[in-house]
Amino acid sequence: MKRFSIKAAIIAVSAVITLLASCGHSYRVTNEEELLGFLSDRGITVTGSCTEKAVTIPDEFGEVYERYNELQKQSGFDLAPYRSKEATVYTYSVAAVNGQPSDLSEVHVMVCDGVVIGGDLASPALGGDMQPLP
Repeated sequence: MKRFSIKAAIIAVSAVITLLASCGHSYRVTNEEELLGFLSDRGITVTGSCTEKAVTIPDEFGEVYERYNELQKQSGFDLAPYRSKEATVYTYSVAAVNGQPSDLSEVHVMVCDGVVIGGDLASPALGGDMQPLP
């Protein structure tokens, strides 16, 4: 019977812990039903169909993207690992947030390679408010 060294066991346990920790922070979506489930899990009720827009996360963040990424971090997301990658932004009209009507009439969800990487609730009006996802 082959024995494992303590060092090998520690490395293996660390890898499993890291994998489990990272799985808790990602939400995979491969279709609209899963996307709607993600929004529902966050207490967001939407109406109508969504629109899609392809975006490229910039390689270097300017002031606007730095502020937007700070908003993402409030929801447990971070766009930094996705620099230079293509993503799709799905936009829905918001009916309610946590069962209450909302002044923020749109929800945006960013998806890269089937994983939700960010999103926000926003008013499309010029100078409108933007908040992190609940």
